Amino acid sequence: MIELIAAGFTYESDVEGRSETEGVTDLHLSIEEGECVVLCGRSGCGKSTILRMINGLAPQFYPGKLTGTVHVSGKPIASFLPEEKTRLTGSVFQDPRSQFFMSLVGDELAFSGENLGIESTEIRTLVQAAAARMKIPHLLDRPLDSLSSGQKQKAAIAAATILSPKLLILDEPSANLDEKATSDLVQILLQLKQSGTTLIISEHRLHAFLDVVDRYVLIEKGTIARIWTKDDFAALRYEDVKPYGLRHPDMTRVNIHENTNNDASRYVWEGKSLSYAYRKTCKPMKGLDITLRTGSVTALTGENGVGKTTLGKVLCGLMRQQRGEVYYGGKKRSAAGRRSLSYLVMQDADYQIYADSVGNEIVLGRRLNDELRLRAYEAMDTFDLRALRDRHPASLSGGEKQRVTMAAAYCSDAELIVLDEPTSGLDGDGVLKVAAWAKKLARAGKTVVIITHDRILTELACDHVVEMRNEQERVRTIGP
Repeated sequence: MIELIAAGFTYESDVEGRSETEGVTDLHLSIEEGECVVLCGRSGCGKSTILRMINGLAPQFYPGKLTGTVHVSGKPIASFLPEEKTRLTGSVFQDPRSQFFMSLVGDELAFSGENLGIESTEIRTLVQAAAARMKIPHLLDRPLDSLSSGQKQKAAIAAATILSPKLLILDEPSANLDEKATSDLVQILLQLKQSGTTLIISEHRLHAFLDVVDRYVLIEKGTIARIWTKDDFAALRYEDVKPYGLRHPDMTRVNIHENTNNDASRYVWEGKSLSYAYRKTCKPMKGLDITLRTGSVTALTGENGVGKTTLGKVLCGLMRQQRGEVYYGGKKRSAAGRRSLSYLVMQDADYQIYADSVGNEIVLGRRLNDELRLRAYEAMDTFDLRALRDRHPASLSGGEKQRVTMAAAYCSDAELIVLDEPTSGLDGDGVLKVAAWAKKLARAGKTVVIITHDRILTELACDHVVEMRNEQERVRTIGP
């Protein structure tokens, strides 16, 4: 189905500030029809570039030099007509927002069928079936920009699979999904595979896909370093995959070497009877009470679309609650007052990247002095950004952009720091560093909230878990 022979791709040097040497090289890989292959490796190693070569976006959309052979279904991918490619392949990008064309979910699912001239009644049947597979029939009339990131991910997968393509390409498909949605996705992929669909997936959450994968292909520095069968990979210990920066369930045993500061807990953030509703079609957040102690790290968890990001924005003052109050240190705080005391690292890093270089982004909006300069270098070292400091942020991978936004938060003077899915694009090394950084902030007396579906991060970094469920919250404590 897919044949790469001495294949490589180098981005143009003037594209989004990329280095002229960045890309992948000397790729030799054959993928059989009906096989599932997962690409793994550190953030920025070239996984997404390989997917772009296979679906033809590199160099058709991403300018650069393609070398070697890239064949799909027996012929060069560049030779496919648009209609042929639409019927043969489905793609889900790392950022689902970048592949949407329509405003409503149902219209987005129907888009490819309408472009191919499929009869309208058949399109309606296909849309309903795709929505049912992803369990999103209730979202069909919703605007795409009103969805949570996890819901957008589900809509993108539904749209990509509506025509039952022979080849499905997925870039970080589980990044924004909760555990149940990820499990459902794996079962959907398994059904597609059993029907003959070839799957190629770039992922960091590797063990979640063991039920469907045939081979894991490790990418290091732009080339294939190792290939494991499913059984061989499943037998690997954390010590075996740690040198490659991969995630592993046993990572939770790692000692982060940062204790949280329980002595600082005399100050608390309190939300009392908080309510917020966007519109009638969206699930409201109603009457929620929450207490967050300084010097601690709290995980905010729950199913996709339950209101976690909404609560985070309300706490930070980016949205004004419609009912209830927020207190800090015993004093009622207005939305404007909360904004001056807080920092939100958004789930989609593109929304809060503005500067022309990584170094400038980290100190953006603050007066640069010797103290801030030293702190910025410390942040770059913490998140392995020193080598990228002169790069344009738009040229970075999703995981690298995520690290830049967290480094900027590190340099801020906020008392409350909310991280929205900070590890969604990060490898194993990145997860460990986020956990250590969160605990370091707590040790300094900050209040840290992590909105996450990442159980490894939760167990590594968090003292408390606030689980939002059915418009209510339940708190349980992790650790001593």
